Formats: sequence, C-alpha cells, structure tokens
Amino acid sequence: MYTIYTHPKKMCLLFAGLIFSGIAFSQTVTDNELKKNITPINEPLQKLAQLNPKTFEYNTEKYRHLKLTGGVKYGFIAEELEQIFPDLVQRRNISYMFGKNTYRDTQIKSVDEASLIPVLVAAIQQQQQQIEKLTEEVETLKNKQKSASR
Repeated sequence: MYTIYTHPKKMCLLFAGLIFSGIAFSQTVTDNELKKNITPINEPLQKLAQLNPKTFEYNTEKYRHLKLTGGVKYGFIAEELEQIFPDLVQRRNISYMFGKNTYRDTQIKSVDEASLIPVLVAAIQQQQQQIEKLTEEVETLKNKQKSASR
C-alpha cells in the first residue's frame, strides 16, 4: 500500500507546502490599522489626582453566590472611578442558582484597571516635562546669581 508516511521526502514537501500556504495567505494588520479615533490622553495628572485608591475586602459572606475572592485587595470603588473615567467601568451580569430550578441575575460594576496603565504613563511623561522645565529654570537662576555676584 502506498502512503505518504512511507516516503519521508514527500512528507517533508507536504509540510513545507502547508507552511508556505499558511504564510502566503496570512494577513498582517498593523495596530494603527486596527484602531481608529486615536487621540492623546489629556490632563492625566489632574485626572489621577482625583482618584481615591483603596484597600478592601469583598463581602464574601453576604454575597456568597457571586463567588468573590477573599483577602485584602487594592483598587478603586467603581462608582467613584466612574465619575472620572467612565469608560473604565463595565457592568457585568452574573447569573446564579437561587432555588431548586430558579436562577437570578445580579448586575455588578467592575473596573478595568489595566486600562489605567496608559493614563499612568501619560502622567509620568507630563511630570517629567515639568521636572525638566523646573530644572532648566533652576539652572538659569543659578547662572544669573553667579553672574550677579561677580
């Protein structure tokens, strides 16, 4: 019986053909092509200054059916964060068994903390610009003081 498995050369050609066809028909899309309405983050320091980071624990006894994790957490209160960054708060529906064959839905708010990272980077960049400007001003004042004392 003739099979491809008994001929290593033909098997290699088949694999090479599969790999080549995957490369030839694949598409590369840049990040700029995928995204639209790209704008810089305005006033990141002012927005971050309004945030109130907290430590908290979920009320796992009262809301046992939501299967929340225990222990101390670091984060934000969704309603507070929503006032400053409304796009970073999502509503999730959680369905849970309430009776023998009865289910209930609960809606909770959750915070997309990972999306705060670009805001933090923008704030650091803004602070760095302020530091560089202040450093230049200090150097200018030092040079003026040296010139005046001569």
